[in-house]
Amino acid sequence: MSKKSQFLAFIISSILIGVLYNTFRDDGITLIAQPIETITSVDEAISILTEPKIREINLKMAIQLFESGVLFVDARAEEYLNNGFIPGAIANDNIDLLTELIDTRIGYETGFVIYCSDDDCGSSEELAYDLQYSGFSNIFVFKGGWKSWSEAGLEIQTNE
Repeated sequence: MSKKSQFLAFIISSILIGVLYNTFRDDGITLIAQPIETITSVDEAISILTEPKIREINLKMAIQLFESGVLFVDARAEEYLNNGFIPGAIANDNIDLLTELIDTRIGYETGFVIYCSDDDCGSSEELAYDLQYSGFSNIFVFKGGWKSWSEAGLEIQTNE
């Protein structure tokens, strides 16, 4: 057997062993990313807050949570906030300061909503994972974000 064939056999064996090992582990790495679960009612949102997870919500659910006094976090860069933001929402480009601000306001266990510009913006999802890694356990991602909120003619706040 040539060195090239031995090398190829070694690589293929290593990949096969790794995939098999990962498949049979209880905490194995998923090979395909799981979509964020969508929540459609306040009752469902409240009842599942005991299970730490990131969940997606729509405009209707965002309005209901807003009316219930849930904290909103704007994931957009601070310069976009001059155009307005959801009333009472907090934002900070520095993840450490944002983490401290959320913890001071509501703690690590209370649910909150993260949003960014629109459906195509990935900043809210990215921030949700960063904050989950920091220890927050009940995070809702408002997929429609600022665009959906403002186009619906809902109340907005500006820095003026």
